[in-house]
Amino acid sequence: MSVKIQFKNGLLYTSIELTHEGKSIIVNDVIIDTGAFHTIISPYYLEELQAEFTDDDILIEAYGYGGASSYAVRKRIDTISCEHITLSDFKIDFGEIDPDEKVNGLLGLDFFRKAGIVLDIADLNMYRKVK
Repeated sequence: MSVKIQFKNGLLYTSIELTHEGKSIIVNDVIIDTGAFHTIISPYYLEELQAEFTDDDILIEAYGYGGASSYAVRKRIDTISCEHITLSDFKIDFGEIDPDEKVNGLLGLDFFRKAGIVLDIADLNMYRKVK
């Protein structure tokens, strides 16, 4: 079973669902970014989840293309899902991605590797590799 992805503005997009402590939210306009080592989502969605900070959360400095840096909070959430592809106990960085708020997040290489995702760019879908 595959997940359709969108190609717009020269980038690949999808939507994800985050669930933490009984609350779920949908995050649209998330860029599929295999060049991003770690998944990062706008801190707005951390507030929407009403997720409390814990001793396990850490402040990290993230470096983007060209060496620009910014800070984010790395937090473990219960689940991250892209339609039927779900990972549990997943750490996400919550920090600023796009100051103009056109991008809500980057679905990074950590998600794709842990889930065993194959990206089919020709047909604009992704699926878990069958072992």
